[in-house]
Amino acid sequence: MRSSPLDAVRFYLQGLASLYLGEDVAMDHIQSLLDRSPPVELPAGQVVFQEGEPAGSALMVLRGRLVATVNTADGGHVVGESGAWEVVGETALYAPDQPRSATVRAVQDTTCLVLSQGDLAAQQDNPVVAALEYHLLHTLAQRVRASNRAIEDAWQDLQEQTEMLS
Repeated sequence: MRSSPLDAVRFYLQGLASLYLGEDVAMDHIQSLLDRSPPVELPAGQVVFQEGEPAGSALMVLRGRLVATVNTADGGHVVGESGAWEVVGETALYAPDQPRSATVRAVQDTTCLVLSQGDLAAQQDNPVVAALEYHLLHTLAQRVRASNRAIEDAWQDLQEQTEMLS
């Protein structure tokens, strides 16, 4: 028997709660989150977020694939891809006054949960939301580490090029 996408989401959210909180949570807590943040379907090719636009929500990918690009002098540059159970646009939840830093497009038919700061704040007593926020912070920390590595690599390349010119 094949499970529905919502069953998979419930199972995953239960797993997040177990991982980050060390406990099982009642199914009504999971359903409460899903009632406020129901899954949305994004067709392949749809632009989800546009670089420079106001930010107000993040997406947790349930299935499919999203690609983030930034504008450069020579066109767009891919800065990340997100698949199942990854989050994009999470900065909007913690710095909603900042514009989107990248354009995000569905490259496959994609299903996501839309997570807004207001929806999460309204459920601050929900343990599933607490586990999800741990997951969001973990995602942010991973992205900071990746950015730090990219800066270190670029700095090393610059130093090597400078030495070659000397």
